Amino acid sequence: MTSTINRIPNQTLRHTLAAASASALCLIALAGCSMPFTNQASDTSDASNASGSSDNLATDANAKKFVSCLTGKGFEAQAAAAPGIPDSSGKPKTPTTKNMVMLRMLDANSQPVEADDNGMSVSADSTTQQMYANSMFTSIDYGTVWVAFKDSAALAGSPYESKRQDYADCEAKNPNFAQPAQDLNQTPTYTDADKQAALDFAKNARSKGFSWVADPTGNEPTTILIPKTVPEDELRRFFKECPVGDAHITYGFDGTPDDFGYDYTKVMDEAMGVVSY
Repeated sequence: MTSTINRIPNQTLRHTLAAASASALCLIALAGCSMPFTNQASDTSDASNASGSSDNLATDANAKKFVSCLTGKGFEAQAAAAPGIPDSSGKPKTPTTKNMVMLRMLDANSQPVEADDNGMSVSADSTTQQMYANSMFTSIDYGTVWVAFKDSAALAGSPYESKRQDYADCEAKNPNFAQPAQDLNQTPTYTDADKQAALDFAKNARSKGFSWVADPTGNEPTTILIPKTVPEDELRRFFKECPVGDAHITYGFDGTPDDFGYDYTKVMDEAMGVVSY
């Protein structure tokens, strides 16, 4: 199964993925989420040549130097806007610079990993996924997949292990650059009001005939899990009849679109008027 976390704030759908490499669920946040959802733009020169929400952001000078060093040693690297730390209300801060450096994700044969046809999940088998156990963050940039590592030590076990020394050399030459790890490892916080709103939402959905909607529990107390047994027509009706309003609700999908047999992101687009690029 493909590993994906897919968070879409403000009901806006873009072909970019903010993903934790070890997850087993596809999560789509509809109102208020723990990290921003931004298009990543490659920037190995003074001019940004990719389209997306981060196009107009300046690249941090230290990140630019680090990318230049890595590309000079044969890495395919890019600068990107790292997720911002949520404020006290849970709203993520808007990135102001491209301050994170990412490498092209490679498979076990050192070939570039691509996104699935739906553009929302990563085509990587379990062997490849395990090789990125030490990665911090994964992003899809219009079909290409990028991954960030905290430092050269984190390359151990990955397809880049043989180039750890090259990465370490660039770290030594650029001591003022550090990955914004503090922005990437934030533990989500949930208020009692958020938890109660999710429970109320689930109860209301069941009263409308959607018996498969269970009360959210555990580490995701505001996530409504949608089983892969839910047909496309019923999912469309669910989105229409059970709007989240202002509640901080996240939808979790128990598998990829291939597992479901249809593209649930398109169903959301049609049923909820999500803007698609």
